[in-house]
Formats: sequence, C-alpha cells, structure tokens
Amino acid sequence: MLWEALLWVVLIAGLAGTCAYYLRRRGKGHEGESVNESVGQVFTLVAGLQVVLASFLLIGVLDTNSAAEKAVSDEADRLLALQWAGDSLPEPARSTISASVRRYTGEVIEVEWPAMKAAKEVDDTAWTELSEVRTAIAATPAADEWQRSRQIAAADRLWEVYEARQTRVEAAGSTLSPMMWVALMLGALLSIGLSLMFAGTSARVHVVVVASFAAVVTFMIYTIYQLQNPYGRAAKIGPDAFTTILAQLT
Repeated sequence: MLWEALLWVVLIAGLAGTCAYYLRRRGKGHEGESVNESVGQVFTLVAGLQVVLASFLLIGVLDTNSAAEKAVSDEADRLLALQWAGDSLPEPARSTISASVRRYTGEVIEVEWPAMKAAKEVDDTAWTELSEVRTAIAATPAADEWQRSRQIAAADRLWEVYEARQTRVEAAGSTLSPMMWVALMLGALLSIGLSLMFAGTSARVHVVVVASFAAVVTFMIYTIYQLQNPYGRAAKIGPDAFTTILAQLT
C-alpha cells in the first residue's frame, strides 16, 4: 500500500513538475511580478479551500475508523458478557442464548466481514440470531430476585450488542459521496493548474514548488481514498476480537 501511494505521489509530482518546466521555457521572465500578483490571489483562495476540504474529509475518515474499531471491540466484549449473563438463566434460555451467540459470532466473521471489506451490503441473517436471544430472555420466568437481575443484565448486554453492531455496519458504508469526490478532484486540478501559472526568476525553484505542492495534494487524496472504508484497503480493521471470543465460547 505504501509503495502504491509513493508511486502516485511521484507520478503526479513528476507530471506537474514537467508541466511547470515547459511552461516556464515558453514564458517570459520579465512578466513575473504582474503574473504572480494576479494569479496569487486566485491561487490563495482555491488552494486554501482545497486544503480545508481535504483536511476536514481526512479528519472525518480518521474519526470514522476510530469509532469503527471501538465498536468492534465493544461488540465482541458485550457478546461475551451476554454469554456469561445467559449462563445464569435456566433452561432452555441458557442453551438458546449460548448457541445463538456462537452462531452470531461465526456469521460476523465468515459472512459479514468479507462483505464489509468489499463495501457490500450486510444482510439480516445475524440479526435473526440476536432476535432469538431477545425472545429467549423475554420468555424466561424469573424464580427469584437474583434471576430477575440476571435477566435484566442479559437484556442490557443484548441492547449494547445491537448498538455496537449498528455502528460497525454503518461504518462499512461510510464512503464519500460522488459529489465530495468531484469537489476534491476539481479543487486539486484547479489549485495545481494555478500553481503552474506562477512566474519568477528561477525555473528550478518553480518546478520544485509545483512538484512538492502536487505531491502533498495527491498524498492527501490517496490517503482519504484508502481510509474511507475502515474494513478494507489501508485501514483493514479485522475480526480478531470476534475470533478471540469465539474460541472462548467454544
């Protein structure tokens, strides 16, 4: 992934630097001050908006990844707590909860995770398992106050699993909208294009500045693209937490 990022950065930076070099050769050096003054105002506005937009998108993507990673850990922990709370309930609720939790965990690892990694829609099969747990808890008679407290604890853990699951699944579909990509790419093209129009006494400095600016813009866009799905590409949040508790459940 890093080599791919470096390839894109070098490619775009080299292309921008080459364009700057040939434009400078065709331009006139004595017009530098007037050109810089007129182009600089527009460049400052466009490049500033581009940097602000890319920064906000990158921060949003990083926040989504952090929330997704926490949701995965919380969901796995709550599943294990749900299993423990279910062990305190009488039969047949105890066996139903234990079997449903194991099937749910296996469904998440084997079916849901590949779908989330590919940014595909997750079906409702795992929801069925949680619904069976809810039905088993609600149908369990409480013989005393202690069993009633265990029943309430199991219901609370189940609700927490619901919440963490919802956060995890929503994060898988949190890709940027096409309009955001259009704005991001258009801003990058305009800002790099305007940087090519600057004039000055040193063609070498101009080429270095344009190439450096293009490299930074390209790297930010590439990073946003790679991190927009928490479960695929560069982020790659895996089902390790679920694999660990599945081993404990079995």
